[in-house]
This record gives sequence, structure tokens and C-alpha cells, in this order.
Amino acid sequence: MIYRVEFGGGAEGQFHSLPKDAREALIERAVDLCEHPWDNAAIRPPGQGRRFRETIYGSGHGVLGFYVDDSAEFVRIFDIVWVG
Repeated sequence: MIYRVEFGGGAEGQFHSLPKDAREALIERAVDLCEHPWDNAAIRPPGQGRRFRETIYGSGHGVLGFYVDDSAEFVRIFDIVWVG
């Protein structure tokens, strides 16, 4: 099953403010999330539910916060952090 990835909240603006190498790394990780949204992703703090997840990208220099909706087959990225 292939999931659709979209940006929600302020994530689109965060994406456009990233350096080029960070954007490329994020795109690479987003492609991985399309195929395997549950792999290599940690659950966000307790109380937010299992579908709210975090994953690293860019050799550990960035963190993505995202939400997985299995019934609609989409992943919504809602928070992007880059410390590279």
C-alpha cells in the first residue's frame, strides 16, 4: 500500500525555509514514509495517540512530526525541525 504525503499546519512554510540539502533529505524520508509510515518512527509523547509519530531524517540532523491515517492512506507532516 502506498500512502499519500501532504504538509499540514505550518510544515509547508518550514519546508521552504530549509537549506537545500535539508529539503532533499526530507523529500527522501517522505518517499520512505509513503511506503512504510510505521517503520523507524517513534510515537509522540503519551496521550497524543499512536498515529502521531516522529522520525529523524538527514543523517539525524532533522526531526519530522507526522500523523498517519490508514483509512485514507495518507501521512500528514505537521512539524519540521532541522538542526544541521
